[in-house]
Amino acid sequence: MFKIKFLFSLVLLVAVLDYSSAKVAPDYIKICPGLKSDCLKKTVQETLPLFVKGIPELGVEPIDPLRTEEIIMVLPGGFKVEFRNGTSTGLRKCTIDSVEYQNAEANMKMHCDLSVKGKYKASGRILIVSINGNGDAKIKIKNVALEAKIKFHDVTRDGVVYHEVKNLIINQNFGDKVTFGLTNLFEGNPQLSEAVLQFLNQNWRQVSEEFGKPLVDKVVDIVTGIVKKFFEKVPKEELFIESE
Repeated sequence: MFKIKFLFSLVLLVAVLDYSSAKVAPDYIKICPGLKSDCLKKTVQETLPLFVKGIPELGVEPIDPLRTEEIIMVLPGGFKVEFRNGTSTGLRKCTIDSVEYQNAEANMKMHCDLSVKGKYKASGRILIVSINGNGDAKIKIKNVALEAKIKFHDVTRDGVVYHEVKNLIINQNFGDKVTFGLTNLFEGNPQLSEAVLQFLNQNWRQVSEEFGKPLVDKVVDIVTGIVKKFFEKVPKEELFIESE
């Protein structure tokens, strides 16, 4: 009898260990049976500060802080900007406003304060001012509203179903205020640099649309790649239970 109980316990232990080792998603990710909006909102809010740190074991890189080596943009009118050694922060503190999932499509709205800093080099005309600068850049975005629309599709690999991202679109509204901190906008002319910086901050909304939006779009492309990788690695059954 003792041997039978021992063997049963051993088999049970092996089964439990095998199940836990087979699980791919981090333990902090909770499933919402029925994918109800209230549950999804709560779960995403609790998961976000942990997810943005990255998941090294899955090859999922951090998105807060998000580091970019180089971004080169040529805007309408010939305004050229090179942004190097960039770091953006703030996503971990975003407030989730709503999350909805239906028919393999998710819609998530959030708002947060973001900041981007790095080195810049710019030349050309933006709005009515000319710039020829090379220095430090810091951009603060107060209460930016973000809306992510994600379309999924099922992909089966080695008998396992993955609910992968087919398309992801992130729209942003620059919110309450965007503050630009740019040094040396005119090389060797600190007075003119200060005057131009003051003009840019007074007209922050127009500048954000011309300069900020392309920069945000580049960052969104990077984030999209990281999010796609996560859903490619984690089986659908560990993330989505459509029935209660």
